[in-house]
Amino acid sequence: MIQTAFQDKTEFFLLDDLDPQDLYNAARNVEIAVWKLSYDRSAQGEIFLLSNEGAGPVPNLSFEREFGKVIGRLDLLAVVLTEKYRRAVITYVQNLLGGTFLQFLPVR
Repeated sequence: MIQTAFQDKTEFFLLDDLDPQDLYNAARNVEIAVWKLSYDRSAQGEIFLLSNEGAGPVPNLSFEREFGKVIGRLDLLAVVLTEKYRRAVITYVQNLLGGTFLQFLPVR
């Protein structure tokens, strides 16, 4: 799902574009997968994957930390791309309106 969010590309160039919604969806899917691996159990009551160690006095949650980084980076990339599109629309509208109305002003 992450590879699909990146449009099956392994190399990106300046003019390449990604869909922020796909990145956001991939982050949510990873979040759900991590939750299922951590808490979901089989019909016999056994966890599907021993992902976190809870034997010691302090539980080892490195599995969740590492995937938390992946989720955070996907969310950040989605937010940055969304902001890019928002700024592009604002700039376009400002240039369109400004170019139309400001060209009649006398320039000295």
